[in-house]
Amino acid sequence: MSNLMRAVRAVLWSFIGLGGRRADADRRTAQVGLLPLVGVALATVLLLIGGLLALAHFAAGT
Repeated sequence: MSNLMRAVRAVLWSFIGLGGRRADADRRTAQVGLLPLVGVALATVLLLIGGLLALAHFAAGT
């Protein structure tokens, strides 16, 4: 599995809180590295906020 996919998987698991045991989370973090995790997390948060804003804009009908 590529490093980017490992980072995406680790971030998504941490966002929904189903990461399993702490040792598993530490292992995933060690495999990927801190900088890619921070980048993927930032991009995911921005996409989530953008999606919520677009949904609110659509729901308001403007």
